[in-house]
Amino acid sequence: MSIINQMLRDLDARHAGANERAGLPANLRSLPPEPAARSKTWLLLGAGLLVGAVLAWLVLGRPIPQDPPVSVPTVTQAPVVPTEPQPEPQPQPAAPPSPPVSPAPLEAPSGPMAAPAAPAAPAAPAAPASTPVPAPVKPRPAPAPALAPPPAAPAQAPAPAVHIDRQPKGGGANAQAEAEFRKGMQAASLGDAATALPALRRALELDPGHVKARQALLSVLASMHLWDEVGQVARNGLALDPTRSGWAIILARLQHERGDSAGALGTLETHAAHADTDADYQGLFAFLLMNGQRHAEAAQRYRQALALRPGEGRWWYGLGLALEGADRGAEAKAAFARARDAGNLPGEMLGLIEQKLR
Repeated sequence: MSIINQMLRDLDARHAGANERAGLPANLRSLPPEPAARSKTWLLLGAGLLVGAVLAWLVLGRPIPQDPPVSVPTVTQAPVVPTEPQPEPQPQPAAPPSPPVSPAPLEAPSGPMAAPAAPAAPAAPAAPASTPVPAPVKPRPAPAPALAPPPAAPAQAPAPAVHIDRQPKGGGANAQAEAEFRKGMQAASLGDAATALPALRRALELDPGHVKARQALLSVLASMHLWDEVGQVARNGLALDPTRSGWAIILARLQHERGDSAGALGTLETHAAHADTDADYQGLFAFLLMNGQRHAEAAQRYRQALALRPGEGRWWYGLGLALEGADRGAEAKAAFARARDAGNLPGEMLGLIEQKLR
């Protein structure tokens, strides 16, 4: 169509005559020229189609390179067991300051301590379709959080602690006395009385109330037959502590052996209130009473001693003598029989008992 139109335009341009137009219809005319804008539009459209075709060839014509497939390791996911939260520790109540004798506890925090959070488990990779996925474990319900105590009132400044010194005055002297006592005991255990004696004396000079040092000194003095000092040490100890029945026995026995039976009885009577459970004290007391012809009182003390130690044969023999002196012959023979059956008397005393039982 465009070729015919171009030929008609050429005829019109040359102003061709009827001879050149012979064979053409009379009403055939060339089409008017297209506007310039429409020509440009078609030109741009054609160029765009050409560029699109080139891009389509570049994109669709070349093969697209693909990355090699990445092999994913198969991981079997273990069932996750939820960890049970640890119980929340209870706060320790704050304690008031204590005397230096006992250390005060650490002050506890005012509020409840939070329990440490359990570490989160790392996320496991998704299992492939071929691996069976275990059913999820239903977690246990977490325990209800502990109620926080009401806020404490603002703490007031604690009153200064009053320290009660339970030790006697002269702490340095007491420490020195203890050192001297240990020195004397070590020497006495080795049989070195010459070293033990001055150390124990020094311990009592520094601390007269040191009971163990006084007792050890009495033993060392008795082993050395220093009886005068034995009596003095025992007497001084009773003056400080009248409840020491053992020291009263030592002093009373020493007084009796020196012929002062009245003084011995006076010593035992003075400290008798503190010796109700001392069998040796009651036995010695009964012996001294019987020597003083106080038979009824002696029998009472012998019975008290035998109530504490019923297997002592010599006290049964003494009880028999006391009852015999009180004209209670039947009871006396029963006591002599118990003395014989005790089995712990020397032969000479057994001979006397046999004479009493005839």
